[in-house]
Amino acid sequence: MKKWADAEKTPMSPYRLLQTFVLLAAVMIQVACSNPFASAPSANTPNTPGSDSFSGSLAPGGAVVFTFSVTTAGSVGVTLTSVSPSTTSPLGLGVGPSSNGACTVTNSTSSAVAGSAAQLTASANPGTYCVRVSDAGSLTATSTVSVTVQHS
Repeated sequence: MKKWADAEKTPMSPYRLLQTFVLLAAVMIQVACSNPFASAPSANTPNTPGSDSFSGSLAPGGAVVFTFSVTTAGSVGVTLTSVSPSTTSPLGLGVGPSSNGACTVTNSTSSAVAGSAAQLTASANPGTYCVRVSDAGSLTATSTVSVTVQHS
């Protein structure tokens, strides 16, 4: 009985040799051309927030809506930055998801006065959102309102 080590060795056929060479070359090219770290986020890169600024006309007793997009889940800060002509009367400020042009306010305040600090904050996942500025009767003339939205 012959043991495997004693078996006759037949030379590899040219076709089989070519297959092995092509497969080895393809694997080597794939490994050489791929970067295993390309999609890994850097641990030292801070998440840079986005900022959107809007301006529009707000009629007495009316509302104006602005839409923005969030690309990374995180917090959203809404700031009523100015009202012109200037007023110290509070306005309504709301934020929520926007879908097919409809703004669904899910977080709001009725006491927003123009300033530099966010009057409203909320958490948001990636998607389209809206900010609604409204007047409950304190404006006596159409005013220009400016809003800044900070988001992740």
